[in-house]
Amino acid sequence: MSIFGAGRGFLLPLVVFSVFALPVSVIDIRTRRIPDALSVLCFLLVLALRLRYSPETALFFLAAALFAFALFFCVALGTGGLGFGDVKFAAVIGLVCGFPGVLAALLAASVLGLALSPLFRGPDGASLPIPFAPFLCAGAIMEQLISSLF
Repeated sequence: MSIFGAGRGFLLPLVVFSVFALPVSVIDIRTRRIPDALSVLCFLLVLALRLRYSPETALFFLAAALFAFALFFCVALGTGGLGFGDVKFAAVIGLVCGFPGVLAALLAASVLGLALSPLFRGPDGASLPIPFAPFLCAGAIMEQLISSLF
């Protein structure tokens, strides 16, 4: 099924998420922070669309959001490598992608982040913190576009 044949219940949440993806990514690259206001607003808008166009599946998407939040929360506590902005934004990814898409999106984001991590080096060659939001956004958008093809 193409992205255009999937209907508003699929397309609108992806469009809303994509609108937020650019500013969230740019802000994270510049400041290494994801503003809570953008994450919460995106989450609420996508949730409203899920409830409006497919209320029977809204709980399914909320469960994926909770899963992504819990997974990233555990990683943030265990490693210190993720900030809590990433944790909250992971919930947005879960709400957009659902199951099992959230797994593919988070895996894609991790692989992209790992592959491009050598680009984040200081002038002395030391590692710099990696802004993860751009990779989360790319992973979620790729997952949604690829899943619309199958």
